[in-house]
Amino acid sequence: MQHFQTLAGLLLMLAATHTAYAQEAAPVEFALADFPPYFQIDERNEPSGPVLELVAALFAEAEQPHIVRGYPAARLYQRLERGETAVSMGGAGHPEMARTSLRGRAPIFTVELNIYRKPQQPQVRQPAELAGKSVILISGYTYGALAQQLMSPASGARVAHAASHSSGLQMLLHDRAHYLIDYADPMRGLLENLPDNSITSDPLVQIPVYLFVSRAFPDGQALLQRLDAAFSALEQRGEVQRILATTAYSP
Repeated sequence: MQHFQTLAGLLLMLAATHTAYAQEAAPVEFALADFPPYFQIDERNEPSGPVLELVAALFAEAEQPHIVRGYPAARLYQRLERGETAVSMGGAGHPEMARTSLRGRAPIFTVELNIYRKPQQPQVRQPAELAGKSVILISGYTYGALAQQLMSPASGARVAHAASHSSGLQMLLHDRAHYLIDYADPMRGLLENLPDNSITSDPLVQIPVYLFVSRAFPDGQALLQRLDAAFSALEQRGEVQRILATTAYSP
């Protein structure tokens, strides 16, 4: 009888250990909407982009297995709302992220929004100065609270949309609008191919990008705390700065 009890106890311990290991090893889904050049789905339908190196380091530091997926923006928000996607990234003030997810403690990195113009157009230092002007935005990209401000009738700005960075630049070159608002990184390569002084850029706003964990994901708050702690550790060791400094963007 004692031998049986000992054996039963060992089996229970093994089962508990196996269950705990399975729970620890279960990967969570990290997903983003297509956001080139930071994150995109390539021709093989595989996620790619410089953000992935930072994501891999972050989850490794947190000792949290993960898988990476890319979705159209509307589907990503639905998956976050249902808890099917556990973790994502987004700009501060993004309404869908705020509605569906818990925000991380510190920004992971910052993206720069510039305003592009022909040299004869006056410099714009803040969005309020765009009243009465026509402005190009890139479809499918998040501009944070800036997009809501510009689309509001109270802004007085006339907003047109371009399908891509290159088409937005062509619209500007052909005087389809006074200004183009776009992210600095994907525009750099495009501007290098233009004659000198054909387009001028001015900094407009910086958008901090945060981690977001689905409110519907089980123990989402605990997962977010672990990822926050992992990011803090990477930052203190200089790993975040190293990864971002060596990241290459290709429009």
